[in-house]
Amino acid sequence: MADKELPAALFGDEKIPSFLRHLQEATRATPDASASRYIPPSGGEIADSNYHHFVFGQRGSGKSSLLRHLEAQMQDEGRASAWLDQEVFSNLNYPDVLVSAVHGLMAGVLAATRTAHPAPKVATPPWWQRCINVIVRNPPPPISHEQAVISALSGIVDQLTRLKFAPLDRKIEWTIVEEANDTSSFSAGAKLEVVTAGAQVESGSRSSATRTEVVEGSKEQYLERALTNFREVLGQAASLVSGGFIFVDDLYQLRRSDQPLVLGYLHRLVKDTGFWLKIGSIRYSTVPFRPGDPPRGMQPGHDAHEVPLDRGLRYFTSTQTFLESILTGIASTSGVSIQALFTEDSRKRLVLAAGGVARDYLRLASGAVAEARNRGVTTKPGSHRVIVEDVNKAAGGLSPTKFTDLREDEPDEAAELERLVRQLTEFCRTTKAAYFLVAADDTALSTQVNKLQHLRFAHLLAESETIPNRGSQRFNVWLLDVAELSAQRATQGMDFLGWESREKRRNRKLIFSPTDRTEQVEQI
Repeated sequence: MADKELPAALFGDEKIPSFLRHLQEATRATPDASASRYIPPSGGEIADSNYHHFVFGQRGSGKSSLLRHLEAQMQDEGRASAWLDQEVFSNLNYPDVLVSAVHGLMAGVLAATRTAHPAPKVATPPWWQRCINVIVRNPPPPISHEQAVISALSGIVDQLTRLKFAPLDRKIEWTIVEEANDTSSFSAGAKLEVVTAGAQVESGSRSSATRTEVVEGSKEQYLERALTNFREVLGQAASLVSGGFIFVDDLYQLRRSDQPLVLGYLHRLVKDTGFWLKIGSIRYSTVPFRPGDPPRGMQPGHDAHEVPLDRGLRYFTSTQTFLESILTGIASTSGVSIQALFTEDSRKRLVLAAGGVARDYLRLASGAVAEARNRGVTTKPGSHRVIVEDVNKAAGGLSPTKFTDLREDEPDEAAELERLVRQLTEFCRTTKAAYFLVAADDTALSTQVNKLQHLRFAHLLAESETIPNRGSQRFNVWLLDVAELSAQRATQGMDFLGWESREKRRNRKLIFSPTDRTEQVEQI
């Protein structure tokens, strides 16, 4: 009797390479990303209001995608935007990191204002008219208010450029110029101009109605002295472009001691000017505010609202719907159906393995297809599609990258957090459940597991759960990262979805405590 013919592999279709290419391209937010593919995350709709916002989420949760979407919206509306990528500035010392941020802000506003109000084309007068102007000493025609604002912005950008490249370890000099006869409605009074250290100020270049004073100080002192002038010019620019958004992406990349200093100055700079800060960062790697006299930074909830993209698996159904809408949009460009390509169980496992994080989800989808293509079709039912085992194998490949991110984001606690991950893995291997409980009143352990959540090693499933015979004590239910379980080959026979049943997740054997950790270390 001939063997039964195996079904054709859906992951071997000629459309799959195109699908994989589009998947890879979609894992990084870029300025020219297609707006038609953007899927707004739940809760992200408030970020487009005229208010300061912190957009919090794990790596890959869609913070930059949301900010890029808002940037495109500003451009479509003819409003100003400036993109400040803090990863670019992460190796700079303070105050150079602040100078670079202010420079980028002013340059972005200048570019938008120039686009909205281009310089008028002036015809060159005939030679005889030019001769008369010289002989009679006719003054040049006055510039418009719009061009005066652009000129002031351009001057500020030039000054900040000189400040940016001035040595950090030396005092700098700047001049305070008071134009007594300046009739401009926004630039009259003191102007600060950076001069190279040791350079001579040309007194003959100023009119008799100008008083010039040379001041020596630090870059930070210059920024503080110039703040009033910067704000005045920004306010005038905002009136020409209907304001706009200033995007501060990846704030967590800066030194934590510098974060409140940078945020505090930017907040004071744009306050009441018509420009609004949109700040993307990882919650537990961010120090937005530092109390003191005076306090520094911005307080979430007071100076800015929060847009949380780190809700993860607490809303599993809506998270799966959101992630699958992204995957469906990408697949449709190649004519691929994700419902046909992935089994229903593998689609759920994709969401769990990614912890609800969009970038990890897309990478896992690509990796799972690759694993399926490597194994080929077998006699196992459904093996012509992408199955759960393919997702598990793909997840295991992400583990080293996550540990690298952990060491970069939490260098001071990396060893302790890595040890906790290993201990939780052993605990879940023993209980045969991928989920575990942590007492809410164990603040030290809860803080560590919270950090693991934002490093994508643990995912919150439910809060304030009660356990039989434990009185009013409350517990949080967590899922250990599938990537780590897969890397340790601990997925066989593991219960991943039992937490959906309240009765199962209230099992006392699932409580992970410091005592359990000590016992595990002794066993190991």
